[in-house]
Amino acid sequence: MPRRPGPPAPAAAAPRPAAAASAPAAHGPAAEAWDGDRVEPWSRIRKLTAEHMIMSRRVSAHVQTLFEIDYTRVSQIRARRKKEFAERGVNLTFLAFIAKAIAENLRKHPGMNAAVSNEATIFRRDINLGIAVALDWGLIVPVIRRADELSLLGLARAINDLGERARTKKLSPDDVQKGTFTITNPGVFGSYAGLPIINQPQVAILGVGTIEKRPAVVTLPDGTDTIAPRLKGMLTMSFDHRVVDGADADRFLADVKKALEQFPDDAA
Repeated sequence: MPRRPGPPAPAAAAPRPAAAASAPAAHGPAAEAWDGDRVEPWSRIRKLTAEHMIMSRRVSAHVQTLFEIDYTRVSQIRARRKKEFAERGVNLTFLAFIAKAIAENLRKHPGMNAAVSNEATIFRRDINLGIAVALDWGLIVPVIRRADELSLLGLARAINDLGERARTKKLSPDDVQKGTFTITNPGVFGSYAGLPIINQPQVAILGVGTIEKRPAVVTLPDGTDTIAPRLKGMLTMSFDHRVVDGADADRFLADVKKALEQFPDDAA
């Protein structure tokens, strides 16, 4: 399909590496080990993660917005199509639907698919979704390149593939580079909602809360209201208030909510 150009980026210096030399030490006062304690030195990935997170909180003005999503419709579509996807070797998860909604709406809201470079904003042409993967030995964020050009099947396959290769340590350096927006999913561990730290130099990160049945007010065809179980979950987005205004962040997440709650039955 033809590539759609994004908004022009102002001339600016290239963004600094994530682990900039000016970043403060990623540890506090040294704790004393007591008798019977086990001391485990940080691995290289743990050190890099710590430095990156401390640097991000230092340089970005973190603000969060939270939206509750009704996944009932997505759940029905998933139930109907899960076998079809499985026959093609792909596990259709809720995360694939969320990634699809995010990727499509980042094109409509280019300010969320951006980076900060000194006193300028870089609007990224490509939409490259980072999907955070929690591992026994740390956290890694492989990237789905040009995610807005992929179908629901393509996104589900990419999520499956990157997650498996992350767990088996088969990712290449290129697989974790050039992300423009990150999704993290603490909900798989039962978290109601998380407040994630922005993955620099990006300007926003989405946290996916646990998806579960919750009571909700439902309007019946005759106009009366009743209480019924609906499949719901929270989406939390942290954004950099230096370059993203609250109204813009809320408009973006409101469109993501609409896309999920009105997801088309025949989505490719």
